[in-house]
Amino acid sequence: MTRSTRDLLRQTLAASYGKLRQRLARKLGSDAAAQEVLHETWLRLGQGGELGPVANREGYVYRAAINTAHSIKLADQRAPHALDLGEAHEVPDEAPDAERILDAQDQVRRVHAAIADLSARQRDAFLHCVVQGQPIEAVAARHGVTVRTIQGDLRAAIIHCARRLGRKDILADRSFRVSRE
Repeated sequence: MTRSTRDLLRQTLAASYGKLRQRLARKLGSDAAAQEVLHETWLRLGQGGELGPVANREGYVYRAAINTAHSIKLADQRAPHALDLGEAHEVPDEAPDAERILDAQDQVRRVHAAIADLSARQRDAFLHCVVQGQPIEAVAARHGVTVRTIQGDLRAAIIHCARRLGRKDILADRSFRVSRE
């Protein structure tokens, strides 16, 4: 009765286990990792269809173990790390609570109301320059005014919105400038 190539490879792994484990431990940096990889390689060699003849069985088994180690490493990187249930109470819940959600919704309503109070040109300048990041020159050209006029509109819009939200006047210290960029 002839033995399959897979059986011969598993026999080679068993016969060369000590030498393969040492070689893998040097390569992987851990004897425990080498043992795990050889165990997984044993299992994988027992699965699948028939293989053709292999000239260097020990080399084949070593290469199969290296490939197995690579597969295990990739699987560990992709899989979410298990959380010990004892540590679960230490993980903060970052989801907003009902109070924070209501507060955020209120702030959004107040921002919309503040923007609605602006003049049409101020609102357009604010939405296009601040929110959408369009150049001031484009907004000025669209309204047929100077860049300096749109800068003034932006300044007034920002101050108005900050005050409506109960924020400190962010432009009072003159460090904030509405630039052309």
